[in-house]
Amino acid sequence: MPADIPPVTPDAMPHPAQNSRDVASKIRLSLPHPLTQLIARDRDLASVVSLLRDPSVRLLTLTGPGGVGKTRVAIAAADAVANDFSDGIVFVDLSPVSDPMLVPGAIGRSLGIRDLGPEALLDRLLSAIGDRRMLLLLDNVEQVVTAAPDLRSMLDDCPNLRLLITSRIRLRVSGEREFPVAPLSLVDDSSADDEATGAIRLFVERARDIRPDFQLTAETMPAVEEIVRRVDGLPLAIELAAARIRALPPEALLQRLESRLPLLSGG
Repeated sequence: MPADIPPVTPDAMPHPAQNSRDVASKIRLSLPHPLTQLIARDRDLASVVSLLRDPSVRLLTLTGPGGVGKTRVAIAAADAVANDFSDGIVFVDLSPVSDPMLVPGAIGRSLGIRDLGPEALLDRLLSAIGDRRMLLLLDNVEQVVTAAPDLRSMLDDCPNLRLLITSRIRLRVSGEREFPVAPLSLVDDSSADDEATGAIRLFVERARDIRPDFQLTAETMPAVEEIVRRVDGLPLAIELAAARIRALPPEALLQRLESRLPLLSGG
């Protein structure tokens, strides 16, 4: 070993708890960056932002069916309140996690905390967060909802922590505030910039991503209206349908939309 490189001794290695504190002190903003604009969600976004700024709401769960847009609304709301959380906002994708026991590990990895040493990982999370003013956005919690007691205990030990959760079902723990995210409107909304419904506006915007020359005309409007009605105003289904515009005009798309799942798969 060269003389100018000192050997690494156990005393020189960082203690896991110290590592946790150092990592958490560097956390600032960790959010996905969607490539498309959030359409027709102004009211939902304003409501969620207001709830996140309410000191009495520390656990907010956005609920709704798959594909309704919970994640997009949550990301937009978290981004809007970024300056309110001086120690950062961290996004944790729980969709790959099926075992509730692995939830603390997923949160720890998002915070940059390694699973080292004898101390329980949940305890290290609590030590790392401490009294820091942070927001954790936990996405797709429905398949690990039995981890809710551990999530709730984090709020007890970390007084300035907030949890923003997306789930198909609520957690059913004390202190939880639920905000249902509904499908996009299928009726005229006078608050919109035009007479199109939220569902139609989304279809048109995504269709123009594929075909910039796409126009909503008197001829295409009835087919588009029926398409968004057939998919119940679900944003994901609308986007998958609009992606077919390159090959199918609205009238042809509607005719083939006898069964939504086969046609709107693989998107």
